[in-house]
Amino acid sequence: MMKSNKIIITLSICAIFVGVLVYFLNQITTPIQVSSQGEVILGEKAFLVEVADTDTLRTRGLSGHVPLSEEEGMLFIFDRPDNYGFWMKDMNFPIDIVWMDESLKIVHIEKNISPETYPKVLRPTEKSLFVLEISAGQSDLLNIKVGDEVKFLRK
Repeated sequence: MMKSNKIIITLSICAIFVGVLVYFLNQITTPIQVSSQGEVILGEKAFLVEVADTDTLRTRGLSGHVPLSEEEGMLFIFDRPDNYGFWMKDMNFPIDIVWMDESLKIVHIEKNISPETYPKVLRPTEKSLFVLEISAGQSDLLNIKVGDEVKFLRK
């Protein structure tokens, strides 16, 4: 009788451990849902963007994300203007990063940033409120430059 109680207790502990492990692994691998989507007009091109407007979404960004198509991006919206730095932690593809002020005017651009640049932090030369990440090379193809205006339509 004692031996069967020990087996039951051991199996119960193992089942609880496996359940907790599965729960935490699911939390790590489940993608965070974006709060919304929108459309950013950059130059003559429209990008369907995921909007990162919470601390959790901004921290995760495109880390672990599948590569963006030429029509996709991620728009980071902050609560107040500042010199927000970006890095390529856990990125799988190169990107262009476009910083914009509160009037959606481009204040800084970093082009063709590769994942290998991590842990380097890239910062704008001026304060920004919005940051757009798009596929590497798109800013050159569209010939965008500091001072250009961007449009954003939230869906």
